[in-house]
Amino acid sequence: MDETYIHSSHTKGHAWGDGTNAGLLAPVSKGQRVIIVHAGNENGFIPNALLMFKSGTKSGDYHHDMNFDNYERWLKTKLIPNLPPNSVLVVDNAAYHNVQLNPAPTSSSRKSAMIDWLSDRSIPFSDGMCKPELYSLIKLRKPRFKTFKIDALLSEHGHSALRLPPYHPDLNPIELIWGLVKEYVARKNVSFRLDDAMKLAEEKFSSITKEEWTSRCNKSRQCEQNYLRLEPVLDDISEQITVNLQDGSDTNSCSSSEENEREEEDAEEDDGELSGIEAL
Repeated sequence: MDETYIHSSHTKGHAWGDGTNAGLLAPVSKGQRVIIVHAGNENGFIPNALLMFKSGTKSGDYHHDMNFDNYERWLKTKLIPNLPPNSVLVVDNAAYHNVQLNPAPTSSSRKSAMIDWLSDRSIPFSDGMCKPELYSLIKLRKPRFKTFKIDALLSEHGHSALRLPPYHPDLNPIELIWGLVKEYVARKNVSFRLDDAMKLAEEKFSSITKEEWTSRCNKSRQCEQNYLRLEPVLDDISEQITVNLQDGSDTNSCSSSEENEREEEDAEEDDGELSGIEAL
């Protein structure tokens, strides 16, 4: 599954002409934007899982139109009811895909919250420990207990989630399917009206075949095999890379470590519930 977008003025940048007339000029503005959410596998799109809605934000990032509430609603009403049994949902690292369930306390949490978290997970600690010591235990153990809300939701219905490595859209076949849809819209779009662009997208979605999906899935599998084949080579190269710290860097490394820790906590506290539309 994945999300993408198209604008009302989505079209090809160049066309052939004989010089006898001016041709059709595309608007300077990109126009309105429509957000698209869908899922599929090598047998084709998941039936009734398509979601398209007009953008409700003015930011340049289409992810701002999605938040966890809207994403969860799509999962519950459109995707999960139509998934084959025991499906594995491939997701990327968008924040709203990875909202944590019962996240671990941070260094700024109350001491009682830290104690409760450790006790609930039967992690031994001493009564006399102070907050930094308790938090050190939490940092050490929390990766083992990290869970996500969509994983729990999928598990309730007999499904599971598989997360892609960061910055690897080539491992997600639907990214290649988006290309087919966008190319079709760009070739057919002459009115530059959002409703017409949405109709063109729906036309292409309904015409994409099982064979086209299978071809894209095989392409992603081939990319995966290439990465696995190159992994030993990359390991050898990484072993040859060394970083030399300058003299007197110990003092700076402490403050840098503290800054990194705060950044990690900020990232974990961000539920990914970005501002978005009220409802789908």
